[in-house]
Order: sequence, then C-alpha cells, then structure tokens
Amino acid sequence: MNARAIEPLLERCRQVTADSSLGLNALVALQQSAKVDGPTLQALRRPDPDHPYGREVLPGGDAVEVMVATWTPGVPCAPHDHGGAFGAVQVLQGRARHRIWKVEGGRLRLIKEHVVQPGELLACGPDMVHSMGDDGADEPLMTLHLYTPSIEFMVVYDQDGDQTLVVDGDCGAWVPEAQRVRRVLPGMLARRVVTAD
Repeated sequence: MNARAIEPLLERCRQVTADSSLGLNALVALQQSAKVDGPTLQALRRPDPDHPYGREVLPGGDAVEVMVATWTPGVPCAPHDHGGAFGAVQVLQGRARHRIWKVEGGRLRLIKEHVVQPGELLACGPDMVHSMGDDGADEPLMTLHLYTPSIEFMVVYDQDGDQTLVVDGDCGAWVPEAQRVRRVLPGMLARRVVTAD
C-alpha cells in the first residue's frame, strides 16, 4: 500500500500512545493535521458493495485507531455509537449526509441532519449515536476516522428489526452476520443501559 502522504499522521498517532488522557480535542487536532493526496487516497480505496462502506485500518498505535472508509453510494450505515470512544471523522472526498440520533423512550429520534463537505470534520463524543452515508457528489465518499481508545465493541441500532445489537468493534456500522453479534436486545436502548447489564 502506498500511504506515504498519510504516514506523518500515523507517526503522530503512534507518538501519543503513552498519553492516557488523549481526548476529543487531541483527535480533532490530529485530524486537522492529516494530509492525504490523490494517489494515497486511491491506494486506500477499499470499495465493498455488500456493505455501507469498505474499511482500510491503518497502524496508528495503541492509543488511536485509524481507519479510512470507502462508502457505497446510496447505502447509508446504521445508527451506531463508537463503543464509548471519542471519534473524529474527516471527509476526504465526496460529500457526506450526517445524521445525529437520540435514544428516547425505546425509540431512535433524529435530532440533526446536515451535509459535510470535503475537508470538514465531525467530532463524535463517546455517547453520540449517528449515521452517515454518501450524499451523491460527483466523487464517491471517502472518510478518515480516528478513535481513542480503540473500539472493543459498539452498539448498532437495527431499526427494521427494532433491536439493539452489541457487536465486535471492528465489524462496521451495519447489521452484521450473526457471528459478529455479541448480544441482541429488543427495542432501542441507550449504551448506558446496554453496558449496565
């Protein structure tokens, strides 16, 4: 893989491994320093037409999980959280439609929807539930994701099945194959309820 343009970002991620207090502001600063040129972007493309996005996980060290997503046009991801981690997402190419949800009374309620342009960042707190997808720009959507700590498990909301899924942290934000699901709970439940069990 030719990732020369992104290597300085990965090296900075590896350098902060010893910093146990790494939080959202530090992730946003790392994202703002990210430089990904056209050839590197193309080398990182991992289309996956069977899912909302394909994933390329990069070696960011123990403190920061680094992933590039190549989005499938017309297939948004499911509402999900980031496993209690802080996250920073940058649109590298294309345009994203971003939705923020709130779990309320056993249901998901859409509280905000907006379009994110290339170069713009999304800051995701540890309790944020969101979804996103390709918004149909001329170029397909590609995004750079940084998370701290690395995601051990996350919550994915299956709206069609009216259930809350606890899934492996590396499976992606969609209703996965059964072997990737740790727990299935009826209805829409907030993370604090799911982790209290």
